[in-house]
Amino acid sequence: MNIIIGTAGHVDHGKTELIKALTGKDTDRLHEEKERGISIVLGFAPLKLTDELNVGVVDVPGHERFVKTMVSGAVGVDMALLVVAADEGVMPQTEEHMEVLRLLGVRYGVVAITKTDLAEEDLAGLVEEETRELTKGTFLEGAPLVRTSVVTGEGIEELRRALTDVALSVEKLRSGDFFRMPVDRVFIRQGIGTIVTGTTWSGEVKKGDELLVEPVHRKVRVREVQSFDRTLDAATPGLRTALALHGIKKEEMELGYQLVSPGVLEPANMIDASIEVSNLKGAGIKNRQRVRFHHAANEILARVITLEGDALGPGEKGFVQLRLERPAVAMRGDRFVIRSYSPMRVIAGGTILDPVAIKARPKFFGEIVNHLRILEGGSSEEIVTEAAERERQHGIGRTDLIRLGIGSSEIDGIVSTLEAARKIASVGGRVFAESFIAEKVEEAVRLVSDFTAANRLSWGMEREELRSRLEIEFVPLLELIVERGINEGRMFAKDSLIRTGGGDRDLSAEDSAMLRDIENALEAAEYEFLSEEDLKDRVKATGDVRHYLKMLEEEEKAVRIIPGCYMHRSFYEKMLEKVKELLKNKDTMNVAEFKGLFSLSRKFAVPLLEHLDSKRYTVRVGNERKAGPAAGG
Repeated sequence: MNIIIGTAGHVDHGKTELIKALTGKDTDRLHEEKERGISIVLGFAPLKLTDELNVGVVDVPGHERFVKTMVSGAVGVDMALLVVAADEGVMPQTEEHMEVLRLLGVRYGVVAITKTDLAEEDLAGLVEEETRELTKGTFLEGAPLVRTSVVTGEGIEELRRALTDVALSVEKLRSGDFFRMPVDRVFIRQGIGTIVTGTTWSGEVKKGDELLVEPVHRKVRVREVQSFDRTLDAATPGLRTALALHGIKKEEMELGYQLVSPGVLEPANMIDASIEVSNLKGAGIKNRQRVRFHHAANEILARVITLEGDALGPGEKGFVQLRLERPAVAMRGDRFVIRSYSPMRVIAGGTILDPVAIKARPKFFGEIVNHLRILEGGSSEEIVTEAAERERQHGIGRTDLIRLGIGSSEIDGIVSTLEAARKIASVGGRVFAESFIAEKVEEAVRLVSDFTAANRLSWGMEREELRSRLEIEFVPLLELIVERGINEGRMFAKDSLIRTGGGDRDLSAEDSAMLRDIENALEAAEYEFLSEEDLKDRVKATGDVRHYLKMLEEEEKAVRIIPGCYMHRSFYEKMLEKVKELLKNKDTMNVAEFKGLFSLSRKFAVPLLEHLDSKRYTVRVGNERKAGPAAGG
């Protein structure tokens, strides 16, 4: 099992020295850190507790100027090591770090009282009592508390045992559906190139894998996988991971970018979330307040839109929309911390619910809040149903469901259950709400019925026209709607046409006579196609004959040769057979031969040959034609 332990505590309370005593590694790697005696950037060290645990320790800066760095290191830790110096006690950054851990949802931890060699027993006892008071009501209430000194060695082994006991009780991370790692360090190694480090949040990565750098959507390939200088076959969740990358330069990579498997996460500038305001002094959230959004080792400036009232006071919870000044890559369930823009202090934290939100308009706030309540506390089935109902004609795809925290191994079972309950329908790899489909079936029946009534000579409405009028982009959804209408006996289909009222036209005696006269005229013309005007004169029609010709086309009794000109289907098929027979016995045919075959003038022969060319029945080679693919050529 892989575990990440994150330190927390005030500057100069001995976090780095304590880690050194536990791991043998000095996590201060910068010259400035060693010169000043304080941590400035994140430090990392492996910690050997048992053969069953792969433990990585993240050492965070304690100085108030580096709270941003502390937050980036705390995101994604499995358990905390809160450090309080016996000679100073609880200090401002102790409280702020403790609040960060609480707001990030950390559930396991150990408390270390350090520097006991510098404090009398009474003072150490007071500090211990003060620390217990600080952790009261938090995940550290009742946690192991160990007095230590790196000078005398007091409590180091006891602390190691306490860390082991708690680490073994940490709930295992889900393996995840895709690889995801926020980047918290970037550097170059000679002969290897760009190297990034971070904590693997989900999935696994191997040498040769292709990943995306988000939110910039940059493709990279993994050249090597390591953890604390050990080459690995694969990195798995909860492991401190270093990846050598091909396809990106150091200066093109920024802290807070994420490495993810392609095709799952989507960058967004708007995120809907639940939020809890801190109890620290001065905390509070006002509508449209500019803040610093800390998520996945990243800091992004944002505006907070409160969806319930104009403000949230200390300790209050609510739903908000975060409008980010640059995109973030997130999924439902991710935790975050918010600091005020200026002065910079921790004021809130929360959980992302909708990682790709649409801009919230005040008149829809109530609807959005109801949606977020389901995303926050609903079952997987309720979340899938709600998402499908909300997306309506767009539906929900598999990756959308994964972004909403539904595991890929769960999706098929949930979809089957909801389909059986007639709450959703799955088509073309997307999920739609049954209520929406029923609504669209009713609308489709009405539209086709109106069309049928207004266009009595047409067999029905074209599917493409129906799709446009229903405002549906996803073709499989239209097919499902039509199929439902047909199964209910309310719609009828023939090729690309759909109608209501029955499978046959209901023609008047006058229309039937006109249709018969036009068909007879086409048949009498034999191989000479007739224009609409020709037909109008021959049948003595007073109105437009186009609708009748379209009807004959639909009934496969007429063929359009060129725009506005038609031939009877029986003679058209005879023409095809004669041409095929001619080209079977003779490799090519010229215009003169074609004219003679059907006793046609050039006026008719040339357009007919061009029509046959367009249908790939013949292929023109200079002034000759040979058999085309449609004629078996």
